[in-house]
Amino acid sequence: MAGTKQTGSGSPGSPGDRGRAPLSPLIHGRVRLLILSFLLRSNKAHAFTSLRNGLGLTDGTLSVHLSKLEEGGVISIEKTFAGKKPLTLVRVTPLGKRLFKQYLADLKGIVPGLESG
Repeated sequence: MAGTKQTGSGSPGSPGDRGRAPLSPLIHGRVRLLILSFLLRSNKAHAFTSLRNGLGLTDGTLSVHLSKLEEGGVISIEKTFAGKKPLTLVRVTPLGKRLFKQYLADLKGIVPGLESG
């Protein structure tokens, strides 16, 4: 584009790369950030109902955001049964853990004073 100066190497995550979004839009949404934070606190799979109740979300809202995270490879969803009752289990994937770690690093690069010290 005319008048646009591109800096950095062009690869995501490289220092000085101003051509990419500063924070992952897949994770940065309020509800998705809540979901990931909840899941990563215990590092285990959680039932859909546990997430819904723990985060105070409606079934529809939770379902929509879980679908987005699953499409991005951030979480996996397993549908099974507990006895005769359906059970939906949600867990963070290894990719999801890496992306969340990168998200935190990006956030620390944007907001001064987030480094623990």
